[in-house]
Amino acid sequence: MRNPSLFCFALLFLSTAVFAQTDVPGSTDHPLLTRYPGAHIAWYQTEKYLEYDLATGPITGYRTIGQREKHAGQVYRIYYEVPGGPEEVSIGEVYADYLKAFQRAGVKVLAKALDPKANEFGGNQWVGVALAPQQPPHSAASKLFAGTSTAGGKFAIVGRLERPSGPVLVAIYGERHSDQLVNYLVDIIETNSAELGQVSINPDYLADELTARGSVSIYGINFGFDSATLEADADAVLDQIAAYLRARPQVQLFVVGHTDMTGSLDYNRKLSLARASAVVARLESHYRITKGRLLPEGLAFLAPKATNDSDAGRALNRRVELVLRK
Repeated sequence: MRNPSLFCFALLFLSTAVFAQTDVPGSTDHPLLTRYPGAHIAWYQTEKYLEYDLATGPITGYRTIGQREKHAGQVYRIYYEVPGGPEEVSIGEVYADYLKAFQRAGVKVLAKALDPKANEFGGNQWVGVALAPQQPPHSAASKLFAGTSTAGGKFAIVGRLERPSGPVLVAIYGERHSDQLVNYLVDIIETNSAELGQVSINPDYLADELTARGSVSIYGINFGFDSATLEADADAVLDQIAAYLRARPQVQLFVVGHTDMTGSLDYNRKLSLARASAVVARLESHYRITKGRLLPEGLAFLAPKATNDSDAGRALNRRVELVLRK
């Protein structure tokens, strides 16, 4: 059951308007934050557990934003379009209304901008860099990356709402895309820990993740403490990886081991490579996956998913990743 305080936030906007255009099938406003009146949902996606790289500062180098926060949990991505010219809907008004809602609900604004310069937070160049780690697919939402033919401006707001079960992060990216269209993307991250060891994977899930992202993090392949010896329960996950590989004989993968930050870099490089090699050996010997399709690699703790300052973060960092070779 959702925290009742979340629903109070939704009441800050009027949602009784009759929308001229139909929302995409299966979509809905998030209970935390409803739409600007007159908007319709043109793209919608939700995932039970997604790692989200939240940008809160300006561009600081080539395709680099120094101020980023990594969060993980249930993610809702809702892309809205609001038909109408500047005399009917003002991008400044959309921006101001969302800021007002944040303030009344006690949401801490982490960053905000209206009509910023290109590389500043919320600027024309910034949005592509900010959303690169979780860029929406080529759909209606891709308009945010296509640029605008008018001087209608852009805006962005990032906020944080505390709750007993973990914080909620809200990011809104918007623009006047044309003389007759304002569009904006709302990303809401309800933070929580992954159900490590209980997340069910299947060949279709692996195929979707590898096609969309080029890599997929795998949990549930467990090893003995401080060793590369596979635990018996690893076969439940390896069964699904093998099924994916058998159905797609052309696919070749890197199998990459990752550790937490306990111990030295050199030691963890060796351990992560040994664990990746154990996975490859098991798939080749027990599941008869052709040798050469899988190449092991070890990155130690050089590509963390979360902080190493907590048990939950370290658990997220100890993982195996599958990365497409071709």
